[in-house]
Amino acid sequence: MPNFLGGLSSLADPLQAIENPGAFGNAGSNDGIARFLPPGFSEGGGILGSLGGENGAGGASVPGPLAGISNLLMQLIGMLGSLLEGGGMPGGGGNVPSSPENYFSSAGGSSTGDPHLSFSGQSAAGNYAGTWDSMSGHGDLLDSDSVPGGFSISTTPTAPDARGITYNASASITTNGGSSVLTYGADGSATISQNGSTTPLARGQNLSLPGEQITWNADGSLQVDVDDGNGGNIATTLSRNGQGVDVRATAQNIDLGGDLVNGASQNPPQAVGAPIPMPPPIINPRVRYTRL
Repeated sequence: MPNFLGGLSSLADPLQAIENPGAFGNAGSNDGIARFLPPGFSEGGGILGSLGGENGAGGASVPGPLAGISNLLMQLIGMLGSLLEGGGMPGGGGNVPSSPENYFSSAGGSSTGDPHLSFSGQSAAGNYAGTWDSMSGHGDLLDSDSVPGGFSISTTPTAPDARGITYNASASITTNGGSSVLTYGADGSATISQNGSTTPLARGQNLSLPGEQITWNADGSLQVDVDDGNGGNIATTLSRNGQGVDVRATAQNIDLGGDLVNGASQNPPQAVGAPIPMPPPIINPRVRYTRL
């Protein structure tokens, strides 16, 4: 770490200049000059020496109100040291999942029709079950962090018709840390994107990727099977329904999250982000209303 005017400690510890005036020059701390030091402070270490002890031997506790100041100084020094070493600000213990997940021994979910969403599953946290409508797209329809590299299903909607009804224009399955994206369209076509390069997936062209199997069915639908390597698995089928894409998934012994799980946990079940119904206005019966 760079030496700024005698070291980082001399800058971070304002008391050290009083305890050790030689810190800014070449004079040693044991120069025989008597100084006034509060009880519990060592002459050579300053407030930091009292906290950590000289030569790592442990030091005395900082007395009185200086304890809070010293703790704050230690935190500031730690953050400044991380920045100087290129480590950035201290963070948490890992990335936060996109949505809370629960372990399900068995589960099934779908987005079909215009579209209707449904989910049912058995979890240690309770049984989830629900069916509701959603006219919007879902960037996180279903996900699992149990699968190495992650697993998620997303849908994009068509433009609404005169009645405001939409369908799934396409559905995508993302795996392997985002490097593999399989997209199935309403016309029955499919593409596979690997490391940013997208190519059409020919009918009958089956693929085996790490922890993932992509298979064409005889009716033109696509089935994607993934597993977590510990007995857990998810089987997803993407198919045409005439106007859009139907998505159906079944899972066993695996963590699941996403809009299907979250929506089924609401009462009544509804799509995440759906508008909250507003109660009717309250009319005061004592007020006389006149029709204009």
